[in-house]
Order: sequence, then C-alpha cells, then structure tokens
Amino acid sequence: MLKMLVKFLKSHQLMQFIIYSVAAGVLGGALWVTFQYVDPLPPSKVTIASGGPNGAYYGYAEQYAAYFAKQGFELEVLRTKGSMDNLSRMAEPESTVAAALMQGGITTPEAHPDLESLGSLYYEPVWLFHRKGLKFKGLSGLKGRRIAVGADGSGTAHLVRTLLEENGVTDETATLLPEGAGSASEKLLKGEIDVLFTIAGINSAVVQKLAAETGKVTLHSFDRAETYARTHHYLTKLTLPPGGLDLINDLPAEEVTLIAPAANLVVREDLHAAIKYLFLLAADEAHGKGDMFARPGQFPNSDAALFPLGDEAKSFHKNGPPFLMRYLPFQIAITVERLKILLIPLLTLLFPLFKITPPAYRWQIRRRIFKWYKQLKRLDTKAYELTDKKEARKMLRQLVAMDKMVLETSVPLSYTDYIYSLRLHIRMIQQRMERMVGNDADGDDNPVA
Repeated sequence: MLKMLVKFLKSHQLMQFIIYSVAAGVLGGALWVTFQYVDPLPPSKVTIASGGPNGAYYGYAEQYAAYFAKQGFELEVLRTKGSMDNLSRMAEPESTVAAALMQGGITTPEAHPDLESLGSLYYEPVWLFHRKGLKFKGLSGLKGRRIAVGADGSGTAHLVRTLLEENGVTDETATLLPEGAGSASEKLLKGEIDVLFTIAGINSAVVQKLAAETGKVTLHSFDRAETYARTHHYLTKLTLPPGGLDLINDLPAEEVTLIAPAANLVVREDLHAAIKYLFLLAADEAHGKGDMFARPGQFPNSDAALFPLGDEAKSFHKNGPPFLMRYLPFQIAITVERLKILLIPLLTLLFPLFKITPPAYRWQIRRRIFKWYKQLKRLDTKAYELTDKKEARKMLRQLVAMDKMVLETSVPLSYTDYIYSLRLHIRMIQQRMERMVGNDADGDDNPVA
C-alpha cells in the first residue's frame, strides 16, 4: 500500500493536480477580492406603510405582499392613518419602513432628500358629495358649512385643506371636521354635515354608496378643475362619463368633472436595487390593467412623481424590466445580475490561465524525462575517454540501471515517445561500451547484470 501511495505521489496525476490547483487558487482569490465590491444580497424582509384596513392603499399593499411571497421575499404591510402618517414614519431617522404608498403633492422633494419615487400608480379622484339642495358656486361657496375634510394624517385632509384655504375656506370661516369618509358618510346622509370630501377609487364602497343616494346626496362637478390642475401640477383633470359609476342605474346621470392626484410608491434611497425592481414588478402587475380613468399600460409611470425617480425606476419606465428579469425567476435573475461584476476578473484571468496552464503541465512532464539527459551526457562524455574495460563494465551496469528507472517513469501515454527516445540514446552508449568490452573471457562481471 505504501509503495502504491509513493508511486501515486510521483505520478503525473499529482503534477497535473498541483498545477491546476494553483490555477484554481489564483482564480478563486481574484474572485474573492472582487466579491468584496459586489452589492450585498437583498434583505429577505421589508416593510411597507399602507393605510387603514378599509382603504385602497392597504388593499394594494396586500397585493404587493402576495407578489413578494411568490418571489421568495416577505413584505410586511403596516397599517397607518394614511399618506401624511406614512411620510412621517419614513422620515424618522431610525425607521424600519422601507417603502410607502403616498398621495401626490403632500410634500416637496427638498424636504426629504433621502426619499425617491418609483413612479405614479393610479389616479385618486377627489370626490365632493354634498347634501341635496345645497347651492354653491365653486369651493369658495362652502364658507359657513360643516365640512368633513378627511382624517388627520391622511392625504385627503392635506389636499382638501389646501384647496379650501385657496378659496378662503378655513377653520375661521367654516366648520372643518377631521373625519374620514367611513364615519362622515352616515352623518351626511342624516343631514348632520353639509359636505364630505374623500379621495378614493371609483370602486370605493363609500363612493358607490353615496352616489346611489340621489335623493339625499349630490356629486359635485369641479367647474374649475382645469385651473386646479394648472396651479398644482400633481393634479389631473378627469372626466367621469354618465353611467361611469353604475350603468344599470345611470349613475351619474350627467358627466362629472373631477380632479385627482396620483398615488405614488415611495422608497428609501438606500433600499437595495433588487427590492426596488421587485416593487416595480409588483406595481406593474397590480396597476397595469387600467381603470375608468387610465388605459391599460398607462400605469405605473414616471408622471406626477412625488419625489425624483431613482435610476432603477427611470430604467424600468423607459425600457421595462431588466433583460434577465423578463426570462428568469426573480431570485436567479438578481443573483446573476449581482455577480456580473465577477465576469471581469474571471474572463481576464481565465484567458491567460488557459494559455499558461497546459504548457506548464507539459514542461513539468518533459522536465521529469529530460533530467536523465544530464546524467546521460555526463556518461557519454566519460565514455569517449574510457580505455579500461573494467570501468566500461561499470558504466554498462549504470546504463542498465538508468534504462530500468527511465522505463518505470510514469508519464501520460502521449509522452511515451520521449521515454523511448531517451532509452534509444541510452542503448547507443551501451552498444559502444559493449564493443569495447567485447567477449573478454577474463571478465568476471556480467556487464549487463
């Protein structure tokens, strides 16, 4: 067993193993150094601030969470009071909230330089319902009225108070009630308040309910919608066609003009790029089908962004998802994308390694054979000077021993021609010595023993 082990350790397989191991070690070391500069893996769990459990934000956040789960990530949906509350939570220095749904126009980019938008998601119409019979022209006609402007911390309250103040309607000139549409709708139907504002989708339960109460409530059409849209660039003028809420009951009976901000998906600037793309893919699935106010494929987009778009969002809205994310599972795609930088040292090193390693291996094999030529040359030089037959017999024994060791030298089959060439040269010197010795009867040594 020991002899077999020694033979293996002297064999060409070991030499080949050493050479290729050194090459692999060099390559592995270079990859490890480069790996230090590759982006870390994305977090497996992130948190998104949504809104109340009955609001659209919460429903969409749940859809995002389901999409994240399909891709092997966890998205925790945090219930909040709404857009302003979401903004406040993301602005906290030690906040763990990575993303949030927010209403357009609630702040300025300069106030939060560490936040960026992934884009606009859908229009959020501003609905103004008032008790039937209430006559007023424009929002300035609401002075002295009891108005539900939306719950504190909501984007509704922020926008409605802004529009009312521009029309001279303030806490001093009217009764502004910080109530959401859920509780305020019952008060409107009972006549306890005069006006209700809400920002919601066309399928909102409150909107559908109040629109159907045509005997008690009227849906207001904003006659100055164009002015508001030009004054506040985050607002868009929308048109609700007759029957847009209910075709069977023809609700509304006439065309209604609305104004609408756009919902935004906001993330922290330092959020991992892969998670940003995952949010964009989730948003595309949730909002890409369109609705009454947007054609299919219109959202998500880069219009009316609350904060500047990050590089990932710009690329997504211009070119769509990265190439690999279109054809590979998300986890595999981000792994390949993450390791792309490793291709630089890999390709740089593989080319010379592939060129150097085979010659180095050949050199090592030939070196094991050619080392015998040094001894053979020494014997050949000595043979020319020999005249003593006893010394000739001694050299013959050395040549026979050398021939045996050369024959036992392990080399790949493709290199055996070197072995036989060396043995041929050994034999040439042997023949010369044999001629010198001749058939000397006085010799007591067998020259080839």
